[in-house]
Amino acid sequence: MVVFYRPPADIDDYDRHPATAAALKEDWDRFIGGAIAGRDANLFYNAASDPTPADPPAILPIPWNAFPRSIWQWFKADSDPSGVRLAFQAAETLRPLGTVRELVGGNLGDPVVVKFRQQDEYCEWHVDRDPTGQHITRISFTAEGPEYWRQMATKDLPLVTELYREFVDPSVQQSDLVWPSDMGIRDPDTNEIRLVFRRGRYNPFNRWNTDDGIMHLIHPSNTLGAEINLAADSSILRPGVNPNPAATFPFRLVCCGVPAGQNRSSDPLIAAGVNTLASGGKAVTLANPVGLYISKVDIDGLRDPNGVPIGAQALKIRRASADGTRILRVDVVPPEGATYTLDQCTFDGRPLTSGGQIARKITMVLFGAAKTIPGRVGASLACDRKCCSKPDAPNFLGLVGNLAQDCAQLPADFFDDEAPFLGSDLAGAAPPVAPQALTPAALDATVAVLQHAGGRLPPAEIIKQAGQ
Repeated sequence: MVVFYRPPADIDDYDRHPATAAALKEDWDRFIGGAIAGRDANLFYNAASDPTPADPPAILPIPWNAFPRSIWQWFKADSDPSGVRLAFQAAETLRPLGTVRELVGGNLGDPVVVKFRQQDEYCEWHVDRDPTGQHITRISFTAEGPEYWRQMATKDLPLVTELYREFVDPSVQQSDLVWPSDMGIRDPDTNEIRLVFRRGRYNPFNRWNTDDGIMHLIHPSNTLGAEINLAADSSILRPGVNPNPAATFPFRLVCCGVPAGQNRSSDPLIAAGVNTLASGGKAVTLANPVGLYISKVDIDGLRDPNGVPIGAQALKIRRASADGTRILRVDVVPPEGATYTLDQCTFDGRPLTSGGQIARKITMVLFGAAKTIPGRVGASLACDRKCCSKPDAPNFLGLVGNLAQDCAQLPADFFDDEAPFLGSDLAGAAPPVAPQALTPAALDATVAVLQHAGGRLPPAEIIKQAGQ
């Protein structure tokens, strides 16, 4: 089999285990190629079947900031100093996605809360602390999509374990990375017990990728499948959206109807970049190797306890392309031989207390590809929705499906579901979100991509009928 689509950043993980390397490369090509081929239409094209391969496309970077804009705007952190503190806290608070339960003899047993990071800009991070919990020993940032790890675990779980040990913690065990039991839910509509995760399958929400470390992205929106769909959807022309003023065009474009997160930095800027190319008649796609990448980490403001700059020594690029333009993972650690921890340092003149401070200085990037392909014609859609501003945070936007809706007449609780989660033990925190049972619909919408390499969840297997 001829492989066209290569692993993100051309990373060479597969070649570590020659026995499975060829199959893993073929699987990855099949996954990316299938996802793109499924959206190949109008001005979005599949480079693997490009009818004019001798005419190479222009490769265009689309950048955005790594810190979750939705959280920053919710807390009005640009103007409220207390909002900065809350934004940094929320960004590092794991949010309950829902609960599943162990299946014991066909019955539901102990609950397991599935949690995810609220970092939704295709960059997620974890802060490692010493055994006292007081001192920061490492801050790790990743842009690696979950599908890559799910696909690798299906064919070579020992390889996944090897990589976790190298990049997260040497004590990781293979059993730590999989569901220890069959996990199920009770369907609230039918009362049936359904199997949703099988024992021994890779668990992207494992402890080493949530509470105790980070290997790859787990926010439900941070997937390569979402990246592909966003690029395809953004190639559809929106003549009702004026590209000027340019500063607000990305958000107005998403508010018009591009399926994306209107409060993120990433989605609107990606949508605008792709849409601008399509508006000029160019056919667009994602550059090979398809991935989400860290482009730059501006860490010049990091100082040791004596005020000495240590950014260059503290920044470690751990996983990247050979030329360094496509970075998947970086660590920030005290320089070799240092007797201090990161929390004893300053960053841009302030004590370093959060990975979010560094995330604010990280630039992410997606690489688009654009060219003229004879016969390719753009499709157009009118706006079918709009945005309303949150009254007390006007840069935070809510989607409204009725174009005639008066924003001033929205219900008082209209924005409540968008509130960042701060937990239940913090002053000023939003009310805690009670973990809910994962219904089949919720699973299909939020964790299908994470568990099934970007594919749709098959219907959950019925373990026990209602009343049995």
